[in-house]
Amino acid sequence: MSNQTQDTIVAIATPPGQGAVGIVRLSGPRAIGIATPYVLLKHPLNQLESYQLRYARLRLDDELSDEALVFVARAPKTYTGEDTVEFQCHGSPALLSRLVRSLESAGARAAEPGEFTKRAFLNGKIDLTQAEAVADLISATTDVSLASAYFQLRGGLRSRFEDLSKELIQTKTLLEANLDFSEDVRVDPAAVSDQLQRVADVLGDQIASYDGGKLIRRGAIVSLCGIPNVGKSSLMNALLGQERAIVTDVPGTTRDTIEESIEIGGIQIVLTDTAGIRETTDPVELEGTRRSAEALASADVVILVCDGHDPPNPEYRKLIAQHQPAIVVLNKSDLGINTEWVEQGDAADRVRLSAHTGEGLDALRTALHKHLIEAGAPNTESVTNERHWIALKQAREALTKASAAISQGAPGEIVSFEIDESLGALSSIIGETTAQDILDQIFSQFCIGK
Repeated sequence: MSNQTQDTIVAIATPPGQGAVGIVRLSGPRAIGIATPYVLLKHPLNQLESYQLRYARLRLDDELSDEALVFVARAPKTYTGEDTVEFQCHGSPALLSRLVRSLESAGARAAEPGEFTKRAFLNGKIDLTQAEAVADLISATTDVSLASAYFQLRGGLRSRFEDLSKELIQTKTLLEANLDFSEDVRVDPAAVSDQLQRVADVLGDQIASYDGGKLIRRGAIVSLCGIPNVGKSSLMNALLGQERAIVTDVPGTTRDTIEESIEIGGIQIVLTDTAGIRETTDPVELEGTRRSAEALASADVVILVCDGHDPPNPEYRKLIAQHQPAIVVLNKSDLGINTEWVEQGDAADRVRLSAHTGEGLDALRTALHKHLIEAGAPNTESVTNERHWIALKQAREALTKASAAISQGAPGEIVSFEIDESLGALSSIIGETTAQDILDQIFSQFCIGK
C-alpha cells in the first residue's frame, strides 16, 4: 500500500453487481473541490453543512446522468479524519464506474484495499484493533461473531491492553526510581515479582481465550469420515437441509471433499464430506482418499460415520486409531442398530441417528457443540486474532524472563529491559509500534471501498 496520504481517494463502497443503491466514497483534502463540477445543487457543494443529505443531479461527461443523494463531511469529524463526499446513486454498475472515472479524471486516485480504514487509523480516529474489527464486522456470519467484532470495534481490547500497559509502566517507573535514587527509594523484589505475575496471569487468560476466539473468527472445521456407503453424504445433506452431496447405493460415489457452511450454537462450521476410506487400486479413488486424509488432519472435530444396522466393519478399529474421532455416528437407526455395536468400546461420543428420517440429528448437533465448547468456549470478549495471540505470548514470555531475573538477583536494568519488551508487544497490538509491512498486510486484506 502506498504512503500517498495526501492524495484524494475514491472507490465504490457497495458490493459489485446491480443493486437498488450504489455508494461512491471520496476522501481527502481535495474531495469537495473534485466533486463540485459533477453535482448540480441549489447551493454549491462547499456551502453544504456537514452530514446533511441533499438531493442532487449528477452531470457526467457533460450530460445529466442520474439523481442522487449527496452529503459532505468535513475534517476532522469524519470516518477517515479527512474531508469526505459520498454519493448515493442508483446501483447501476455502469453508472457507478462512470462516476468514479469522472472523479479520477478530476484528480482523485483509485483507493487501494482498506485505504479508507487505514487513513482512519493513521489519523488517530481508531486504533489497530478497531481497524481489524471493521474487517471482522463486515465478514461476520453469526450473531456471536458479530458481537465479538463489535466488542473490538468499540475499543474493548484496546482498553484492556492499555490497562495492562499502565500497570507495567508503574512497575518500571518504580524500578528506575530505585536505580536513580537508590539511597531514597527501596523496592521490594517480591512485591515487584507479584505485580508482574498478576499481569502475566491476565495475559495467560487472554492467550487461553484464543482457543475459543479462533472458532468465532474462522469457524470450526468438522470432517465426516468412514468407509464407503455408510451414509456420510446423506448425513451431510440432512445437516445442511439440502441435497448438496450426491447420494447413491454405489460405493465410492464421493471421490472428492465437499465443503459447506452451517451454524450450530452461534459457531460457524465448515462441514466437510470426505471420500470413503477403503483399500483400492482405482487412481481416482486413491486421490480422493489422499484428500480425505488431508481434510481429516486439519479438522477441529472428526465425526466417524458407521452403518449401525450392520455389524461393526473390520475397518472400524483402524479408522478409530488413525483419526481419533470425537463423535461416532451410528447411522440408519430407522433400520435398527445391530447389537454387536453395544460391545464396541471407544473414547468417542456415540450418537444414534437416521440421516433418512432426521431422527437423532438434534442429538448430533448437541454433541458437536459440546466438543467445540470443550475445545475452547467462544466468548464475545475472547481474543480472535492470531496476530494478537502471538503478541500476547511474546508479552507474557518477557514478563516470565523479568520475574526470573528478579529471583536470580539480576540488576534492575535487566528487569526493566524485559518489561520494555512486554510493553512493546502490547503496543504492537493496538498499533503504536507496529511495523509498516504488518500494517500493509493487515489493510491489504480489506475490501476496496472500506
